[in-house]
Order: sequence, then structure tokens, then C-alpha cells
Amino acid sequence: MSLERQRIFWAVLFGIMIMAAFIVPFLPPLRDLTSIYGSFLFWNIFAVIVIICLGVITARWRDEGER
Repeated sequence: MSLERQRIFWAVLFGIMIMAAFIVPFLPPLRDLTSIYGSFLFWNIFAVIVIICLGVITARWRDEGER
């Protein structure tokens, strides 16, 4: 995959994750819980996914001249 396509892929993926961070906590399964456990679980899973994605991006980070 070309560098430009990778950038677009990661930008779209992070856009989706940002939207999910705002939308998912207000969906019925989490909104109707009387305790905080549901949103706590969501935020933990969300944080792990974001950390993994950032790890993948930075592991492949290279200067344009390097190969």
C-alpha cells in the first residue's frame, strides 16, 4: 500500500474512532446502565484499541529517505 493510501486509511480510522468516542456512550446499551461499569469498560477497550493503533503507526515510522 502506498504511503498516501496508508495516511488516508489511518486518518479515516482515527476519524471513526473519534466519532465512536462521542456516540457509543450515548447508545442505549450504555446509556441505560445505572452504574458506571458499562462506560468504564467501553473507555478501557477504546483506550487499548487507540494505543495499539498508535503503536502500529509509530513502529512503521520512517523518514522518507530511509528504507
